[in-house]
Amino acid sequence: MKRFHSYEAYEAWTETFEEPAAYEMEPVAIDDGWKISMDMFTECKSFKTALRRFEKIFRDVDADAGVSEWIEGIRESCQNGFFKDAMTMWDKAEEHRIARTFGSYSWGVEEIDDGLWYIFLNISGQYAGRPERAACIKNPPRRSRGHS
Repeated sequence: MKRFHSYEAYEAWTETFEEPAAYEMEPVAIDDGWKISMDMFTECKSFKTALRRFEKIFRDVDADAGVSEWIEGIRESCQNGFFKDAMTMWDKAEEHRIARTFGSYSWGVEEIDDGLWYIFLNISGQYAGRPERAACIKNPPRRSRGHS
């Protein structure tokens, strides 16, 4: 698994390759301190095996993020016929404000080709076990008078 601390670092890494096929099968985790994005391709017969592999690779990305718990919920959703989910609201402006303040999530499990699975999990703020960052954004620290 390749780990990055910013999307810019990830993009710089991908630009070192001539073809996307040279890097797209490498599992990737990007953790910028607020959002954690994980994705991978894997070849297997079922989504259950693909999710086990995803969990094995990414479970230790961040202890507070609860990746194993997310996978458990994703597995249950897939068993019930739901292969993707995201935090969404009718009011897109409000959705954006809440995501910036408290965090958001999205995930998907897709069979791209016969036996080729793509899985992603994006979690931020409280959904990534980072409530202190979300609280800080919601209630920024006040400067005392007389100090700049």
